[in-house]
Amino acid sequence: MPVHEPAEVVIRASADYTFRHDIADLWANRDIAWTLALREIQVRYKQSLIGIAWALLQPVLTTAIFTFVFSYLARIPTDGIPYPVFVFSGLLMWQYFSRVVGDAAGSLVKNEAIITKVFFPRLILPLASTVAAAVEFFIALVVLVAVMLLYGMVPSPLIVLVPLVVVAAGLLGYGIGLVLSPLNAIYRDIGIALPFFIQIAMYLTPVIYPITFVPAQYQWLYALNPAATLIDTMRAIVVGAAWPGFLNYALLILWTVGFLTLGLRVFRKLEPAIVDRI
Repeated sequence: MPVHEPAEVVIRASADYTFRHDIADLWANRDIAWTLALREIQVRYKQSLIGIAWALLQPVLTTAIFTFVFSYLARIPTDGIPYPVFVFSGLLMWQYFSRVVGDAAGSLVKNEAIITKVFFPRLILPLASTVAAAVEFFIALVVLVAVMLLYGMVPSPLIVLVPLVVVAAGLLGYGIGLVLSPLNAIYRDIGIALPFFIQIAMYLTPVIYPITFVPAQYQWLYALNPAATLIDTMRAIVVGAAWPGFLNYALLILWTVGFLTLGLRVFRKLEPAIVDRI
C-alpha cells in the first residue's frame, strides 16, 4: 500500500480579522483563559509562606503607610470619610487597574515558552492577566468591608454594582495591555519604563486625596483621566462619596472603546512578528 506523507499545515495570523472574529475567538477559548488565569495566580504565590494572603496584606500595609503620612502628617481632608476607608477603597481599584495594565503588557514576554510552541489566540494572554487580577481584587474587597465595619460604616447596598466597575476597569486595562504587550515583546524598553509611569500616574489620580483637594481650576483635567472616574465611582458605590459627572463617564467610554479598537489593531498588526522577535 502506498505510504502517504502527513499533510503540512501552516498556521498564520490572519490580516482580515474583525472585531466579531476577535470576540468569537476569546469566547471559544474562554476555558484556556480561565486556566491561564489560575496558573498565573498559582505561579505568583508559589513557594510563598502566606500564599494568596499577600493579596490582602499588600493593600492593608499600603493603606496603613498612606494613613500615617497623608492623614496624620499632611492632614489631607477626605470629606468626612475615615481616611483608612477612603484610601483603601481608592487603592483597591487603582491596584487592580494598574496590575491589569502592567501584567497584560508583560503577558507575551512572560509566556514566551508557550507562544513559541503552541498555537492559540494570543489575545487570551492579556485577558488571562485581567481575570487573575480580578480574582485578587474580590478577595481584597472582603478586607475593605471589614475595615468599614471596624469604623462603624455599613457598606451601601450599591456595593452589588462593584463588579460593573471591575468590568469597566478591566476592559480599559485590557485595551491598554493590547497596545503595550506586542510592543513590549518587540521593544523591551516598554516593560522597563512602564512601572515608572504607573507610579507617576497614581499621584495624578485621586487615590490618596479627594478630587475636592485639587484647585477648582484644575479639576476639569481629572475628567480626562479615566482611572479617576473609576476610583471615584468605586468610592461612590461603597462609601457614599460624590459621583463623577456625566462628562467623566462619557470620556471613560470613549477611552475604553478607543483603546480596545486601537489595541486590537496594533495586536493583529504586530502578532505575526511576535514569535520571531520575542
